[in-house]
Amino acid sequence: MRHNDRMRSARHGVVRYPLIVVCACFAPVATALDGWRFGGHVKYQYTYTDYRADDLAALYGEDPAQDNSLDLRLKGDGRQAPWDFSAHYELLAVAGDSVATRRALGALGFGPDDRTRGLPDDRRQLFDLTHLLIDKERTAAESRLDRLAVGHTTARTTARFGRQAVSWGNGLVFQPLDFINPFSPFVIDKEYKSGIDMLFAQWIPSDRGDVQGIVVPRRDVMTHDLESSESTFAAKYRQRFASFSLELLAAQHYDEPLLGASLARSVGGAVWRLDASVAESKTAGATWLAVTNLDYSWVWAEKNYYGYIEYFHSGFGEADRANYANPNPALAARIARGELFTLARDYLAAGVQVELTPLVNVFASTVRNLNDASHVLQARVVYDWLQNVQAMAGINLPIGARGDEYGGIEVAPGAYSAAGRSAYARIAYYF
Repeated sequence: MRHNDRMRSARHGVVRYPLIVVCACFAPVATALDGWRFGGHVKYQYTYTDYRADDLAALYGEDPAQDNSLDLRLKGDGRQAPWDFSAHYELLAVAGDSVATRRALGALGFGPDDRTRGLPDDRRQLFDLTHLLIDKERTAAESRLDRLAVGHTTARTTARFGRQAVSWGNGLVFQPLDFINPFSPFVIDKEYKSGIDMLFAQWIPSDRGDVQGIVVPRRDVMTHDLESSESTFAAKYRQRFASFSLELLAAQHYDEPLLGASLARSVGGAVWRLDASVAESKTAGATWLAVTNLDYSWVWAEKNYYGYIEYFHSGFGEADRANYANPNPALAARIARGELFTLARDYLAAGVQVELTPLVNVFASTVRNLNDASHVLQARVVYDWLQNVQAMAGINLPIGARGDEYGGIEVAPGAYSAAGRSAYARIAYYF
């Protein structure tokens, strides 16, 4: 048996036996609950991506690339006071040119070999709830439990253990305070965050405030052992006042202390927010992240509009675009963990939504790197076709000079890492 196979088998032995115990503990609670709600969705997306001739994806893969993805979610949620239980099953599949390209680039050292499938994994999670079904050159599919949690709620307290999702902070595009599992600024579907194994607790001492705490145990990706240095321990206090709300946060995150604060208030019919955090990085010292935004809804020409503008500062970002190909260790670690998705220090994001009819909405947004002037434009149309069917089509356009973040980063002589210009069509059925 190869070393990797032995490690994988050892990991399954370490992880799956506790999982059986947890499921055995959950089962009596789940079977005793009334008021079960069942549902889910099926989503299919076709994507067409065009690259420039000297992009890595064009040099080592198909250009243009055509890809297909499938997302099936089956969910069950039950409640009988004071208990609640949730279990969500996912079947995720990707097939096409980009799967093969990611594999080729990973083998050449232009990307991590263990993430070339483009699907979520449970390498760091407390429990391994993901099973790889298909792993071929151009196709990958997996089944997983994205939610599996049991909770206990009273008038003033909540405690929940298992795979779940928690969102902190007030960022619209960038999330300095949502450091556990934030969405990418460019993700299209924000309906569900990937679940994280954690213990969540909430205490509501008054009608105007609450205290929340989370413990996220993680495993070392090499040894698969639970490590406190890989885990997160965090607490957040929130208080609402007459004209604004305040949040204070403290955490030990990947063995580094982190403090944060958030303000939000109404300004002339709009809502203004400010989030800031400082982390004591072992390699970069005390480093700030901050985001401030303003959003507003209005009616014009008998149509409903919604718009926002947001500024983001990343102290971990590179000041010189020459360093994009080899970012500093603190930034590289956060990108690898999925906490940050940008390379530079300053960004401006803006977006608008127009309700053309009650069934048709148009969205347009941009993210601009203020340090090198490159940017990404995104536009999409969403049509609520039938009562349970939604159709969507859109484009993603990265724009910038070679060497800029969104224009293409030179990672080898005459070869650039760039996202490519893409168009997609998507259909979702809910049940």
